[in-house]
Amino acid sequence: MTRVLIHHNVQDYDKFRTVFDFDAERRRRYGSRGGVLLRGQEGPNDYFALFDWDDAENARRFVASFETQEAFEWVSAVGPVTAWVLEDVEQVEV
Repeated sequence: MTRVLIHHNVQDYDKFRTVFDFDAERRRRYGSRGGVLLRGQEGPNDYFALFDWDDAENARRFVASFETQEAFEWVSAVGPVTAWVLEDVEQVEV
């Protein structure tokens, strides 16, 4: 399974969420199969988005696209937005 993990530390959650929701259709077109939005523990505006993706090449194209880089700017992040394309290595038990 390919996944995309994106970290945002935002100034304004409502603005972030507007951009995040607006970008959903474009994520789908690039191969996103949905995911989860998580809040980090570094503060109230520390967010991670973890998406499942159809394949690694589509995930890399999404992360590198001009539109994604623009969206990263629009979310009013404090510091850089970081994105990783990850692939499962193996399932592990607890």
